[in-house]
Amino acid sequence: MRRFIFVVLLILVPLRLGAQQNPMPRPRPKIGVALEGGGAMGLAHIGVLKWFEENHIPVDYIAGTSMGGLVAGLYATGMSPEEMRVLIDGLDWRKILSDRTPYEDLSFRRKEDQRAYPNSLIFGLRHGLSAPPGLIPGHQIGLLIDRVTLPYGDVTSFDALAVPFRCVATDLVSRKSHVFKDGSLAGAMRATMSIPGAFSPVHEGQAVYVDGGLLNNLPTDVVRQMGAEIVIAVHLETAPVEGKDIQSIFPVLEQSVRVVLETNELRGMEQADAVVSVHLAEFSTIDYTKSELIMQRGHEAANERARLLEAFALDNAGWEEHMRAREARKRREAPVPKFIQVEGTNAYGAVDVARYLKSFEGKPLDPQKLDEVLTRLTGVGRYDSAGYRLTRQNGQTGLLVQVVEKSYAPPMVQTGFEVDGSQSGNVDFTMATRFTFMDVAGFRSEWRTDLLIGNTYGLQTELYRPFRAESPWFFSPHADASYSAFPIYKKNDPLADYRIYRINIGGDVGYSFGRFSELRVGYEVGSLNTKLRLGTPVIPSVQGRVGQTRLRYLLDHTDDPVIPRRGFKAESNFRWFDASPGASGSFPSMDLKLGYFQPIARPASIFVEGEGGTTFGTTSTGVPQFFLGGPVRLGAYGQNEFQGNQYYLFRTGYLHDLLTLPPFVGKKVYVIGAYEFGKMYGATSTSKFPNDVAAGFLAETALGPFFVGGSVGDSGHRKWFFQLGRVF
Repeated sequence: MRRFIFVVLLILVPLRLGAQQNPMPRPRPKIGVALEGGGAMGLAHIGVLKWFEENHIPVDYIAGTSMGGLVAGLYATGMSPEEMRVLIDGLDWRKILSDRTPYEDLSFRRKEDQRAYPNSLIFGLRHGLSAPPGLIPGHQIGLLIDRVTLPYGDVTSFDALAVPFRCVATDLVSRKSHVFKDGSLAGAMRATMSIPGAFSPVHEGQAVYVDGGLLNNLPTDVVRQMGAEIVIAVHLETAPVEGKDIQSIFPVLEQSVRVVLETNELRGMEQADAVVSVHLAEFSTIDYTKSELIMQRGHEAANERARLLEAFALDNAGWEEHMRAREARKRREAPVPKFIQVEGTNAYGAVDVARYLKSFEGKPLDPQKLDEVLTRLTGVGRYDSAGYRLTRQNGQTGLLVQVVEKSYAPPMVQTGFEVDGSQSGNVDFTMATRFTFMDVAGFRSEWRTDLLIGNTYGLQTELYRPFRAESPWFFSPHADASYSAFPIYKKNDPLADYRIYRINIGGDVGYSFGRFSELRVGYEVGSLNTKLRLGTPVIPSVQGRVGQTRLRYLLDHTDDPVIPRRGFKAESNFRWFDASPGASGSFPSMDLKLGYFQPIARPASIFVEGEGGTTFGTTSTGVPQFFLGGPVRLGAYGQNEFQGNQYYLFRTGYLHDLLTLPPFVGKKVYVIGAYEFGKMYGATSTSKFPNDVAAGFLAETALGPFFVGGSVGDSGHRKWFFQLGRVF
C-alpha cells in the first residue's frame, strides 16, 4: 500500500507543480497489467478489464500466464471485454476440455475402432508402450486461438499488436521460464496454458513448453520490462484448504501445485504498484459453466479498488485518443491465401493434407468451415491437432497448416473389456486388445490385429490397403481363429453350454463412401466345430469346412459409438455358403439391421431399431443361423433362448439425461426405457408373441458404457442384469 501511495504522489505532485510553473503537460505514465493463471477462474480478468474500460483506465502493456495469457492475448488483438464475454459464452467448454474428435468427424476405420472399443483407453507403441503426453491434445482450444489471431499471422513482434503483449511458458528442457515476445502469436498463447498432464505440451525446436505458472504465474516483472511505469496485478484468491480435505491423491497433487504457484504469485504481487484481488473461494479451476459469475466477480473486485485505480483514469479526450490509437493498430480481416503449405508431417502426409484443403486456396477464408475440416483431419488417427496461420512466400500470402503428429503413436494399442451379467449366477468376461500399424504396405494402409481373452479366446488380423493413396477402392486380406463359450438358457435356467471353434481366412475388395459408409465383397474359407460341453443338446454338434461368398454394406450416420442421440445407421450382410458342416448343400443367408435416433428435447431422445434375417426358406443349414435372447435382443428371455433360420426384432425406447460426469471420468448418466418384440420362426416357445419391457440406468464412463437395470417379459420372463461394454 505504501508503495502504491508513493507512486501516486510521484505522479500527481509533479503534475500539480508543473501546472503552476509550466503550461506544457507532462506525458502520462505508461500502465501495464499482469494477469494471473487459474483455469476457469482466470475468466475473471475479463470483468476486470471491462471495469477498466468503463472507467477510462488505459492499458498500454499487457502480459499473462496460462488462462491469464489467453485473456491477455485476446485483449492484445483488439477484442473488447464485451466481445470476449460473448466469445466465452458461446464456447462448448466440455467439448474443449474433452477434446476428442467428435464421432461424426472420425474416419470410417476410426469409427470401427470406437464401436469395438467404446472407451478412451488408447496407448502408443512408437517408443515402447506409452500414454499420450496429455489428457487433452489441445486441438479445440488451438482452433479458437488460431481463429482470433489469424489477421496477425505475419506480425514480427508482439509490440505490433493493438496492445503490446507478452505471455509466459515453462521450458521443460532448459527448466527455465520463457517469455514470448515474437514468433507465432497463436503458438505462444497455446504454450502458456499447456497445464502439465492435462494439455499436451507445445514443441518448438528443442524446447518443450508447458504452463508458465510453474515458475511465474503473475508476470509483473515481465510487464515492467516491457516499459510500464505503473504495474497493476490481477490476483485470483482461491479458497483456503484444511487438512481434513487432503485425503486422497488428487487433493494432494492439487495442493502441492498450489503451494508452488502461491510462492511465485507472492513474488509477482510484491513487484506490483497496485493489486486487484478477485475473491473466488467458491469456484474451481474447471468451473467454466459459471463464466458469467466469475467475470462478474472480476468486475466487482476492480470496483472495490476504485478509489486507487481512478488515479490512473484519463479524461474523455485522453480516453478517446487512446482508443483511436488502439483501433488504428487493430487488424480486422485476413488476406485471401494464394497457396497451401503444410508443416509437421512427412512428404506423403503433406501432399495428402494439401490435397484435402485444396478448396481453401484462392478464396476468402471461412474460419468456421476450416475448423470443421481440420477437426475431421484429426479423425484419421495420425494427428493430435491441426492449426493454421498466414504465411508469406515470394510476395504472396498463403495458408500455413501445422499438423501435430501423435508423438506416441502409431502403432496404437486399444484395450477394452466386456462384462455381461445378464444371467443370474453367471458373469461372462472378455478382455480385448487391438494393435493398429499404419503405412505398413504403403501410405494409408493399415494392419489391424485383435487379441481376445476370456469368454472368447481369439486372434483376428486384417490388412487394409487402398489401391492408391487417394483411392476410395481398397483390398483387404484377413484371417481369424477363435474358441468361445456359447451358453443357451431358457429364462434363467441353463440348458446347454457349447464350445465353438472357428478358423477362417479370406479377402475382400471394397469401396469407402467417405467417413460414413463402406461396401465390401469377398470370399472366406475355414472350419467350424461346435461341441456340447454341458447340458442337453439344443443345436447340432458339427465339424467341417465352411466356404462363403460375402457382400456387406455398413452405414453409420450417428453421433456416438456408444449411446447415439441423433442420426441413423444400417448394416446388411448377404452370404452364399457353398459349404457348411451339417448342411445338405449350398444356401443363402441375409440379415439387415436399421436404427434411428432423434432428440425430442435438450435432455431427451427416442430411438427405433429393427432387424431381421432369413435363409430364404432353406432349413437344412447344419446349425441355426440366427439367435435371439439376452440384452437388447429380447432382454427378459434367456441368452440365445430362440434359435432358427428366420426372425425379426423391433425395439423402441426413450433416453433421458440425469447428470453430467466430471471431465476425464466420463460423459453422462442416463435413464433408459425400452420396449422390444420379436419372433424366431420355427422355434418352440411358451409365447406366441415374445415381447418385454426393459429399464435401467446407463453411464457413459471412461472405461466404457455401464448399464444396470431389469426386464420383464410377456410369459413370466424377468431378470435383473448389468453390462459393462457395448450396450447398443
